[in-house]
Amino acid sequence: MKRSWLSLVTVAIVLFVTVLPVGSIPQAQEKKPTAKEKMATVEYLVGSWTCGHTVGTFSGKYTTKYAKVLGDRWLKQSYDFPSGNFGDETQAAVTGEALIGYDEDRGAWVRFFATSHGEYFPIRLKETNNGWAYTYISMFKNIKEKPEADATFTKKSDTEYVIEGPTYPDNGKMVTEHHTCHKM
Repeated sequence: MKRSWLSLVTVAIVLFVTVLPVGSIPQAQEKKPTAKEKMATVEYLVGSWTCGHTVGTFSGKYTTKYAKVLGDRWLKQSYDFPSGNFGDETQAAVTGEALIGYDEDRGAWVRFFATSHGEYFPIRLKETNNGWAYTYISMFKNIKEKPEADATFTKKSDTEYVIEGPTYPDNGKMVTEHHTCHKM
């Protein structure tokens, strides 16, 4: 009797497994989002924006444009800062370019930014509820990275976002950048 009971249970298990649809077996891991899926979440950025910014006692306006590039896997952001007074000095116009993308393998956003002044900033982007926390990273061993975010990008709507930070010394005083951008 024991043998027939064991045989019946074995047959039931085999039938259950062979009849059960493949997709109905619970998976141990969730599917990672693709770069294409993540890029769709920032589609609202594509287009032209006008921005106002304040850094310490200086304030000004600039424009920025976002476009999908490189097989629609990256956002290219172009900046145009007009010439003007920046604190105690007059500077020529500044342009900048950034590439923003989603690294599928690491499950994280990245940003690479460079300016016509020769500055460059590799940046890790950590997703927040309504934007990103920026962490400027060092490409050199002698510079220690900070664990906290340097700046935050916050989507207010499909036509407005703000950036708070970074904070840094300027002419002996600590200043924080504040940017507000509206879609044109």
